[in-house]
Amino acid sequence: MRNLYFKSLFLLTLILTSISGFGQYDNNVVIVVIDGARYSETFGDAERSYIPHMDQLSKEGTIIDAFYNDSITYTSRAIPALWCGTWTKTVDTTYNGHSTQYAVKPSIFEYYRKHRYASQNECYYVLKHISSLWLPSFDQSFGPDYWPTFVSSGSTDNDVTENAINAMQQEHPQLMWIYLAGVDHAGHSGNWDEYISAIENADILVNDIWTEIQSNPQYMNNTTMLVTNDHGRHDDQHGGFSGHGCGCEGCRHIMMLALGPNINKDFVSNQYRRIPDVAVTAAHLLDVDTEYATGNVMSEIFTNAGTSALDSEKPFIQITPNPVSTKAKIIIKSKKISTFSLAIMNSNGYRLKNFNPVNSNSGDYEFTWNAASLPGGIYFLQVKTDEHVYYEKFIIQ
Repeated sequence: MRNLYFKSLFLLTLILTSISGFGQYDNNVVIVVIDGARYSETFGDAERSYIPHMDQLSKEGTIIDAFYNDSITYTSRAIPALWCGTWTKTVDTTYNGHSTQYAVKPSIFEYYRKHRYASQNECYYVLKHISSLWLPSFDQSFGPDYWPTFVSSGSTDNDVTENAINAMQQEHPQLMWIYLAGVDHAGHSGNWDEYISAIENADILVNDIWTEIQSNPQYMNNTTMLVTNDHGRHDDQHGGFSGHGCGCEGCRHIMMLALGPNINKDFVSNQYRRIPDVAVTAAHLLDVDTEYATGNVMSEIFTNAGTSALDSEKPFIQITPNPVSTKAKIIIKSKKISTFSLAIMNSNGYRLKNFNPVNSNSGDYEFTWNAASLPGGIYFLQVKTDEHVYYEKFIIQ
C-alpha cells in the first residue's frame, strides 16, 4: 500500500505539472548510436559529403563540435559508458547460456524505469541480433527488474531501424536507444567504399527516424533525439579508418547532434563534452536522477525554455594562448562559484598535474602555468566544483 500511495502521488504530481505548464522536460527521448563513424567523415567534413540528411537536420538543432570519447575507444567499453553516464567496469558472465558481459554501474534504462515507475514496454533498446548481448547492471538497487525491452533482431541497420519504428508505432516507448552497428562493421572490412556507403545509409536512417518522430502524434513536438557515436576510427597518422582503439584524435573525436522542441536551432557548440554526458542529459530531459553517473547535463544545447540552473552557474574558463607553446594563462570567472579544484589531463583521461585548490571571494581567478614539461598533443583542463565537473580542451604544440 505504501508503494502504491507514493506511485499515485508521483503520477498526480506529473499530471498537475503538465496542466500548470511548469514542466520543462520532454515526454520522450530517442538516442541513436552510430557505431564507429569517424568525425572526419561526419560533421568534421566541411562539405558534409556523406551525411547530407543530418547536415540538413542540424539546421533544426545543435551540433557539439568538441564531443569526445575521453577514455577507452573500444565498442565493448564505450557503449556501457554511454548507457551509464560514467565509465564503468564490465564483468564477464554467462547469461541464458551465452558468454557475455554486464556493466557494474546502473544504466539510463534502470534509472528511468525505477524513478519513473516505468513498465518495460516504456523503455526499449533496439539493435541487430547478437546472441551474447551486452547487459546492463546487476546492481542490488537496480538490476534486471529495471532493464529495458531488448529487441535484438535482424542483421542490418535497416532491420534495426524498421524494428525501432515499429516499436514506436505500436508501443510508444518514452525512452528508446537505437544502436546502428553497420558503419563499424564496414570500417573493419578495410574497404573505403563500403565504409562510406554505411555512413551514407546511417544518415538516411537517422532521417527516417526523425521523420517518424515528427509524423507520429505520440512523439511530435515532445521528443528529443540525440545522435552520437561510441568511438571514431584511427586517423591517417595512426593506422587509418579500418581500425580503432587508441587515443588518437580520430578514435576520440566523435559527433553529437541534438534535435527537439527545447533544442537550440542551427547552433554549433564548441564546449568540450564527453560520452558520459549523453545519459545524464537524457536523464535530465526525463526528470530522472542518475546517482552514480559522472557526466554533466549538456545545458548549452537547450533553449531558455529547456535550460537548467547549471547554465547560470557554469564558470567562464579560458586557456590563452591556445595552442600553448610554453607558458599559458588560465582564467576562470564565475558569478556564483568561488571554489574550484583544477587538474591537467591528457587525451587518455590520465591526470597529469593537480593544482592547489582555487578560492577567490570575487569569483575571478587567473594564473600563469608553465607547460614546457609536457609533449605536444591534446590536453584538457578539468575544473571541479562541489556539484559539477567542466573541461576545457587545449593543445600544446
